[in-house]
Amino acid sequence: MKRTITLAALLLGIVGVASAQRSSPFAPPRASLHYALDRDYDLMDLSIDLNIDYANFSFNGSVVNTLAPLRSNLKVIRLMAGKELHISTVLVDGKAATFTHEGRMLLIQSPHELKKGQKTLVSVTYNAINTKAQPFGGEGGFHWIKPNKDPGHVGFWTQGESESNSNWVPMWDYPNDFTTSTSRVTVSADWNVVGNGNLISDTKSADGKRRTFVWKMPLPHATYLLTVCGGPFDMKSDVWEGVKLMYVVPKGKGYLIDGSFGDTKDMLSYYSQLTGVKYPWPKYAQDAMYDFGGGMENASATTLGEGSLTEPREGFRRMASLNSHELGHQWFGDYVTCKDWGHVWLNESFATFMQMMYFEHSRGKTGYDQEVEGNIQGYLAESRNYKRPIITRMYPNADSMFDSHTYPKGGVVLHTLRKWLGDEAFWAGIKLYLQTNAHTPVESWQLCKALTDASGINCEPFFQQWLMKPGHPVIDSTWDWNASTKTATVTVSQMQDTADGTPTYDIPAKVGIILDGKLTRYPMHLVGATNTQTIVLPKKPDAVLFDPDHDFLREIPKLHWDKSELPAILKYSPNGIDRTRAMQMLLDGSPTDETIYMIAEAIKADSDQTPALRSTRGLAALKRADLRPLFLGLLTHPNFDRRAEAVQALGMLPQEPATVAKIRSLINEKDPIPVVTAAIGVLASWDKKANKDVFEKALKIPSHNDRIKNAAKSALGD
Repeated sequence: MKRTITLAALLLGIVGVASAQRSSPFAPPRASLHYALDRDYDLMDLSIDLNIDYANFSFNGSVVNTLAPLRSNLKVIRLMAGKELHISTVLVDGKAATFTHEGRMLLIQSPHELKKGQKTLVSVTYNAINTKAQPFGGEGGFHWIKPNKDPGHVGFWTQGESESNSNWVPMWDYPNDFTTSTSRVTVSADWNVVGNGNLISDTKSADGKRRTFVWKMPLPHATYLLTVCGGPFDMKSDVWEGVKLMYVVPKGKGYLIDGSFGDTKDMLSYYSQLTGVKYPWPKYAQDAMYDFGGGMENASATTLGEGSLTEPREGFRRMASLNSHELGHQWFGDYVTCKDWGHVWLNESFATFMQMMYFEHSRGKTGYDQEVEGNIQGYLAESRNYKRPIITRMYPNADSMFDSHTYPKGGVVLHTLRKWLGDEAFWAGIKLYLQTNAHTPVESWQLCKALTDASGINCEPFFQQWLMKPGHPVIDSTWDWNASTKTATVTVSQMQDTADGTPTYDIPAKVGIILDGKLTRYPMHLVGATNTQTIVLPKKPDAVLFDPDHDFLREIPKLHWDKSELPAILKYSPNGIDRTRAMQMLLDGSPTDETIYMIAEAIKADSDQTPALRSTRGLAALKRADLRPLFLGLLTHPNFDRRAEAVQALGMLPQEPATVAKIRSLINEKDPIPVVTAAIGVLASWDKKANKDVFEKALKIPSHNDRIKNAAKSALGD
């Protein structure tokens, strides 16, 4: 007999709140219970027609909602329509219908009886003037890009999540119903429009002044994933395994396309292989728009902020974090979507995790480890204000669910689940989840069931403690050596306050023993508040690390590392976060020459594109002239930020002619932008007058957002 988690079990995730958390937005009275909205019908198709009048910041629209009642004798058809929409007429199967428009609800009295399952056409004509959408943190919908001194700063975009697409088209605006869609948009003849699905037609009016684009999405999707973006664009097309790719940026920004989107095909291949499900949509467009913040994973057509565009000289694939997150959504959030916002982690936690996975693929283990740590710290900062279950029905509104519990915490919980199950079982469960629930809205138990069925491991206990309860493990770890018995005794305590519903976790953890230049892992199962494990060893270990691979979400307020352990941790820890912490601790106070040279050698050997040791600033702060050769050598490091740090480190040393000449030579059109700007800053701190010539040269060096020019102007005092 197969087991599934019931809805009743999920509701156990709603826990009591202790007095310390009573100010939480996820506690009454600010929060209340939310359930998926009742549906009266199945929305089958949307056919939208927009005529854009940019000069007057207005549009005329019409939409046909094709639907089938779920119950007999349906008399009132409920649609959502934003208050800025002026409804002129409503037809039901071609017959005029009376309606009321109050708030965001459009209630339509059907002129005839609607039967269960009978296809019904509900047509609405409307218009809107000077709509004002904000991408995140405010009411979304339809946004006009107002003109400024930049000739390309015109156009529009839409933003649907969480329930804002009804601010520009009347429809069912909740994620528990999927539909196909067609968008017909008419704009000025010199503009382009990008929408969901395939471009069916692109035609000009008889007088050549207007242009109509028709985009059709034949696959079902949630309505909040609808999009149209319009304006004068620079565009580039490509093809990946038969799927058309579109890279869309504001007019004049085309030179940034390759640097911003050049790894898209690699992402598509990697995610398709990883999930076992090929990219599921007919095309993929990435639309970079003015005034937009972050990114939005509209089905087959992601919208991105123009400010995230980058060029190769700024650093290694600086847009990959945003792009990989939004592309991950095309599987998690688009292909399979949460049925209601209490389960939005199925969208956002997965996109965060897929971003982490792509960094492991493209930047190695260190890139992945740094993403895990960054997400842990992002969540911990929020947890000091409030804690809540990742899965919850208790929240103030849909937008409040898009917090650091849903994004970084959920992403690291998926990392924890991956490490617990192992890659083979985890990805088999993910493939089953995607294939079973394709193009449908889901709840979290469906993921739990797929993981359990694919692996044979009951995942319900994991979901209960990590997803349906608040908080996280707070770990204190110490060890002692008994020379007579030759045993290391490791004691691990869970220190978290459980008064707010945070559990005492059941965790299959590990202890890492570093001995004679080798790390050996020993299993240590945490099952209570305090756990002790004794390990027999041939001699005293050089260092002991609890959870050496950072396999699970945890907070460790105090590291009880003895100073004698730090060299071994610096050299042999498998995680760059621990190596970096050991380096920082070694540099505290007055480090010996031996320690300094050991750290210098570790930094010199840390030569990957993504260095394991996060920064050289601690070593540079010593201002030791004997480290000059190290920093000169780092000027050719593959990581641009490491190079820029090296420039700044050299700037902290006494001036020396060869070094001055070297730094002056870095001000050119080929070296990385952060290196050039760092060089300008160092030369300005040394001698502005003597280096005026290179500052004036830098005024003419092109760079994204004029970073080099602005640094030169600052150095010149202009």
